Amino acid sequence: MAMRTRMLAMILLALVSTSCTLPSFASPTPFTFPTPNLTHTAIFAITPSATSPPSTVAPTEEITPTIETSTPSTPVATATGPTGTPLPSATMGSMSSRPNGSPITATFLSTPPIIDGDLSEWSTTAYKAEETVPYAGDNWTGVSDLSATFYIGWDADYLYIAVSRTDDTFVQVSWGRYMYRGDDLEIQLDTNLAGDFHSAIMNSDDYQIGLSPGNFDSLDSEAYRWYPRYLESWIRSAIVEAVITDDGYDLEAKIPWSVFDVTPLEGTRFGFALSLSDNDIVGTSSWQSMVCSVNTRRVTDPTTWGTLILEGSTGE
Repeated sequence: MAMRTRMLAMILLALVSTSCTLPSFASPTPFTFPTPNLTHTAIFAITPSATSPPSTVAPTEEITPTIETSTPSTPVATATGPTGTPLPSATMGSMSSRPNGSPITATFLSTPPIIDGDLSEWSTTAYKAEETVPYAGDNWTGVSDLSATFYIGWDADYLYIAVSRTDDTFVQVSWGRYMYRGDDLEIQLDTNLAGDFHSAIMNSDDYQIGLSPGNFDSLDSEAYRWYPRYLESWIRSAIVEAVITDDGYDLEAKIPWSVFDVTPLEGTRFGFALSLSDNDIVGTSSWQSMVCSVNTRRVTDPTTWGTLILEGSTGE
């Protein structure tokens, strides 16, 4: 009996000790929740970092003083304004004339000339075109080969040009846009000299116009506009007349100011060049050489042209 009692006691003790390890009997206390919490906090260490945007705001806030610090520089920039103010007028002075050759003056003509090729009525200043231009002088042999004396005048309606051309062999079988392949003459006019003084590219205020005497037979005299390119065409409103001479030909032309979209005023300055193309191969259409009023002239670079001044009838 005692033996049975002892065995029952041992069984009960074993059952009690086993029950302590079963989940249904587990106490919440043994689960160490603080440990998982700490582990999650470590995983979301980004969360404190995520709170770092507020700390990044601090540098942003530091920029504000920097901006405020730059505020004093604004008065400095303003202060340089007065210093810079004289520059425009000084610049305008330098932009009133190209450094290429001497300025040419067009005299106001109270009595306009008759456009007939007779230059005897011209008594204004005579200018020369007898210098070759870059890349155009290899076939030029001197002033008897090609050169010119020219005159320029103006009134409220027209720009007047008179040219006495010296040319040992006259050739012109081309017309219109190809007249330069013969013995034509051309003018370049920059109607906004100061406005785009440093621009080396032709734009809508830069003009290239050709004047041809024709061939004194089947080809009539004519005026043609190459630039601005979008306006390329014959200039029907211009009048061109020429007469052949022993040394070449004399030509007169009048071109309406409306062609240049200009209202002329005394003292107005333009970029300007007058040039002459030459072809000495009879019966052909070819361009051989060129002389000009300014030896730096490149056709599409207005900075290489000279200067034209509209002068009053009594002089400046």
